Amino acid sequence: MSTVSIATESIADFHAGHGTVGTAEAKISSVAFPIRKFLVIRADSGNTSVVMVGTPGDAANGFALAAGQETPPLYIDSTDKVRVVGGAASQAYSWLSN
Repeated sequence: MSTVSIATESIADFHAGHGTVGTAEAKISSVAFPIRKFLVIRADSGNTSVVMVGTPGDAANGFALAAGQETPPLYIDSTDKVRVVGGAASQAYSWLSN
């Protein structure tokens, strides 16, 4: 069995945030945070519609998150490469990157 060294595999910090989105495509954060490993986005459990996660200019055709669902890890290098759009007004989401 192989072992993992936390000292060499861990990172110094992570970034997290949350927001709400309506039917217009939006960035997940006003600041473009670098991503060292992956990004995960979760739709709030109280949402009444979906949150779509996709690329700039095409989020409406992206990955649909029903209330309480989250994306698999997204292996990208910046939060600026992701956009969200709601299926209705005021759909909440949160995100975590490391």
